[in-house]
Amino acid sequence: MIEKYGFTAMDVPAGLVPGRVVEFRRDVYSVVTGRGEVDAVLKGSFMYDAVVRADLPCVGDFVLLEFNDSGVSRIVRLLPRFSKFSRADSSGHGYAHVKANMEQVVATNFNYVFIVTSLNRDFRVNRILRYLTQARGSGGQP
Repeated sequence: MIEKYGFTAMDVPAGLVPGRVVEFRRDVYSVVTGRGEVDAVLKGSFMYDAVVRADLPCVGDFVLLEFNDSGVSRIVRLLPRFSKFSRADSSGHGYAHVKANMEQVVATNFNYVFIVTSLNRDFRVNRILRYLTQARGSGGQP
């Protein structure tokens, strides 16, 4: 799985399992691994080392985790991203110590960006141009 992105099994420290985040709800991540899908939380040191929200895992991220067969696994490392779609975040949601009003990463590690819109009265060419600009800056191909 991670070989496609420049990592090999040799790069994974002993005792850790690579996985990909497929869902995030509250403080729990759903991560797909070679051993199946598991629920995972951030390891305490990982969580408190995050300075900005973009330092936290997001849907699409590849992570290394301490796998737990009988309970919740712990995410210990975020692997580098090759693409990222984000937006400004002023919600103040998330961990209290992580700076808000910065960037909210919506999705990562994708190849293509599809822009779909209705052709009703709300259609705006400028909106499509804005989306194309964001898509080009994301690292994916619009």
